[in-house]
Order: sequence, then C-alpha cells, then structure tokens
Amino acid sequence: MIVYAEYVFLENFIMNFIILSLTSKFGKTQTKKVRLLMASSLGALYAFVLFFPSLHFLFSMMMKVTCSMLIIIIAFSPYRFKEFFRLLGIFYLITMVFGGAGFALFYFTSFNGIISNGIFYTTNITLKNLMLSCGLAYILINFCWGYIQKQLSRDKIYMKVKIQMNGENVELKGLVDTGNSLKDPLTSHPVMIVEYNAIINLFPESIQAAFIGSKYPNFNEITMLLTNTPWMTRLRFIPFEALGTENGMLVGFKPDSVLIEKDYEIKNIENIIIAVYSKRLSKSGDYTALLHPDLV
Repeated sequence: MIVYAEYVFLENFIMNFIILSLTSKFGKTQTKKVRLLMASSLGALYAFVLFFPSLHFLFSMMMKVTCSMLIIIIAFSPYRFKEFFRLLGIFYLITMVFGGAGFALFYFTSFNGIISNGIFYTTNITLKNLMLSCGLAYILINFCWGYIQKQLSRDKIYMKVKIQMNGENVELKGLVDTGNSLKDPLTSHPVMIVEYNAIINLFPESIQAAFIGSKYPNFNEITMLLTNTPWMTRLRFIPFEALGTENGMLVGFKPDSVLIEKDYEIKNIENIIIAVYSKRLSKSGDYTALLHPDLV
C-alpha cells in the first residue's frame, strides 16, 4: 500500500491545528496563530519518522510524550508547571476524543489505512471525510465539555464564606474559580477576590474613603493612610493579569481568618489574603467572591 508524504503532512497538520485551537479555547489560554501553526507543523513532521527506519526509536513512549510536551511549549509558552500540565491534559483529552471519532468514522466507512508504531496513516482520505471526522469530534467535545461545565455550575461550587477581621465579621457567597491562581508574592498564600461593597464594614472609615467614588484605588493614598497603624502589617499589593489588563494591581489584606462552609462542613483558613475588587464580580449578583481552588 502506498502512503503519500504530502497527505501525511496535510492530515496531521490540519488535525494538530484543530486540536491545539480547541486546547486554547477550552483551556482559556490566549496565544498567537503563528505559534499554533509552528506547533502543528512540528506534530505533522513527527509523523514523517515512518519514512526513516533509522529514526524509528523516536516512536518510543518517552519520545512521544516529549514531542507532545514540546508542542504545548511552542503553542502556549506556559510559565508555570501547573498551567503547563493543565494544558497538556486538555491536549491529550481532546486528542483522544478526535482519535476515537476518527476511528469510528473509519470503521463505518471505506477508509483504507495502516497503523505503524501507534500512528494511523490513511491512503484515500478526502477533504470531505477529514472535515466529517473533525466535525464529529468537535460536536462530541462541545457536548461533553458543555455537560461538564453545566454540572460544575451547580450550587456545589458555591460556598458560604465568613471573613473575620478585628472582631468584625461579614458573610457572603463565594464561587470556586479554577481560573483564579493568584497568590501573595510575599507569603505565597492563596488569594480570594472579594467585591469591595461586600466587605466595606471591615475597613476603617479612612480606608473606605480611598475606595469610594474611585474606579481604581489610590495605592499611594492607602499606603499613607495606613502608615504607623496596625493595618499596615495586613496590607498587601497583589499583581495580576487578565484579558485586556496587563500589570494590574489589587489591594489586599490579611484577615484574622476565613470560614468556608460546604455541605455543612466548615473549614477555618488563616493563611489567606483578601484582594479587594472595585467592580462587580457577578452581573446577576449570585456571588461576591472568587475562591482560590487551593482553599477547597
């Protein structure tokens, strides 16, 4: 059976590009198209090892894992190990769904192909059939991901939160946010983001004045107001990045403790930082705090 090199490259390049694009989408990670093109090309070139018997050692399990890791690095350049392995896991999951959809289509149609060292090569693939398998995989991924997201959006990820500071308490509802990876740069304590209006009663009137009527807090003013006061030891500045915001900064405070209740189980957390957010976190008002996943 004849396997055409140009078909091998085209098939793998298209599939890799779609899989990486979906990894970017479901991983909520922005990247440049040129990086996806480069990573897809690397994955497509890897399949060419079939044509070079002296390079068949590259088909080992370790080399396949290494290649997939390199693809993720080229495509997304994750700066943290946690983010890297999260994207790698999503990449593998989507790849498995695509592989299953592809084999199902091959089984029920008249595709011809061979399997060599764990890689499937087809000989009579057409653009129509390739789009069919991609479309089927995309539908499956969206259905499964939508179901998972729907399950995660239920009440089980909403938790009652009580913040204690200087004898004062406030109670609010928090949402466990898997995308919240903020930590205090000084202590590495996890950060919980809370709407200012939900915790206004915890702050002295001098600090309240620095927030009221201002879109963004005045960091210099807050620092001056707290100098030579017990609150100065609680003060933190938390850097963050978000879509449309680079080199952002949040004012944070170390509370006495935070009580988190879920399913009638109460967890007392002392090593935590509260970051104050001036705007609303939820348009519907369902929650007023974003909990770091490490807290639960």
